Amino acid sequence: MSTQIIRENFEEIYEKTYSKALKLAIIKCKNIDDINDIIQDTYFELLKILKKKKILEIKDVEKYILGIENNIIKRHYHKKKKDNIITYYQEQDNLEKEIEDIFDLEVNMINKNNVEKVWNYLKQKDILTTKIFYLYFALGMKISEISKELDIGSSNVKNRIYRTLKEIKKYLGEDVIKND
Repeated sequence: MSTQIIRENFEEIYEKTYSKALKLAIIKCKNIDDINDIIQDTYFELLKILKKKKILEIKDVEKYILGIENNIIKRHYHKKKKDNIITYYQEQDNLEKEIEDIFDLEVNMINKNNVEKVWNYLKQKDILTTKIFYLYFALGMKISEISKELDIGSSNVKNRIYRTLKEIKKYLGEDVIKND
């Protein structure tokens, strides 16, 4: 049974397939900073195909999107390997947002600051630990699911999560003491 994909139902397809596309990107990417680019390029590629063909007849939409994403990942890392360039960049948030009257600036700055510190700390860890942390805390996956997806033991996943949590608490605790 095939499904017709047209440009008008792009948002519906995006909503249906986004979580699996994100999971694939996290598992396959060699650098956590590449995940957003891969996801964006995947759906942009789908839009280009829809613009060119107008209507697509596909048996399984999810597999089609994941196939596009897999190709995007291969191209992305092949190009980086070919160019032999290492890039570092830091995303900057758009700071122009309306602030409500009930907004507690101090609490939000502390939380944002801690999240940024934790993220920067995780970027220093090995890629496997970063992936495990992201899958566990950001996507809410179970330890057994992470173990299966990354093809490592459950005890390895647990150890990495708990060891890293302990290190982060120590890291943030020492930082708080230095600021006092």
